[in-house]
Amino acid sequence: MIRNQPLLWVLSIGFEMMELTFRHMLPNFNECWWDSIILDILLCNWFGIWTGMRTVRYFDGKTYEWVGISRQPNIIGKVKRTLGQFTPARWDKDEWHPLLGPWRFVQVLFLCIVFLTVELNTFFLKFCLWIPPRNPIIIYRLILWWLIAIPTIREYNSYLQDRKPIKKVGALCWLALAICIVELLICIKFGHGLYPNPMPLWLITATHTNSGTDWPRIDYTARPPLQDCDKQHSRTEDDSMKISILTPA
Repeated sequence: MIRNQPLLWVLSIGFEMMELTFRHMLPNFNECWWDSIILDILLCNWFGIWTGMRTVRYFDGKTYEWVGISRQPNIIGKVKRTLGQFTPARWDKDEWHPLLGPWRFVQVLFLCIVFLTVELNTFFLKFCLWIPPRNPIIIYRLILWWLIAIPTIREYNSYLQDRKPIKKVGALCWLALAICIVELLICIKFGHGLYPNPMPLWLITATHTNSGTDWPRIDYTARPPLQDCDKQHSRTEDDSMKISILTPA
C-alpha cells in the first residue's frame, strides 16, 4: 500500500515508540528491549519491508502485454493468462516525497499519524471493550481496514501528486478518517477509569522537553479521599451561609 521504504521504516519504528509510550496503559505493550528492537524491527519488520519492496520492484519492471485467452498458443499460456486476470492491469508508482516542502512534509506526517492511530486502536478497542484475543471480530476488523486502506492510500497519493491548483481529497479518505476518529472516541469514552497507572516521569519529561513547555506535573495517585472532599465541600457551604447571615441587608 505504501510502496516507499523510508516511510515504511518510519511507521515500523514509530509503532515501537507508541508501544513504549503506552506501555503503562496496556499490559501487552510491556516487552523486553530485545523483543522490540531485534525481533520486531530488525527481523520481522525488516523481512516484511524487504519482501514487499522486492514485490514492488517486480511489478514495476514487469512488461504488461494483455492478450486474450483464446489467442494463447497452448494450455499453459491460457492458465497463466487466466491467473494474470487477478493481477494489476498496470503498475503506478506512489511517490510521496516528504522532503519536497514544509506542506508536503505535514501531509505525509498526517498519513503516518492516522496509520499509527488505526494500529493503536486495535489494542485499545480490545482492552476497553473487553474483547478476548481469540475473538474473530478482531480479524474481521483488520480485514475491513485492509480493504478500506488499499483504495484510500492510493487516493491520498493521487491527491498529493496532483498538480492542479484547486484539488479535493477523495471520499474514501474522509470515510477512513471518520472511522478512525470514531474508534478513537470509543476508546476514550469506554476507557475512562481503566488506566490506574500514572504516566511515567520520563515520558512527562520527554513530552515537556519536546513541546518546549514546563507545565507542572500532576500526580493523579495523590487524590484526596472522597470523605475529605465531602467535608471540604460541606465546610465551604457552612462558611458561605455564615457570610450570608452576617451580611446586612
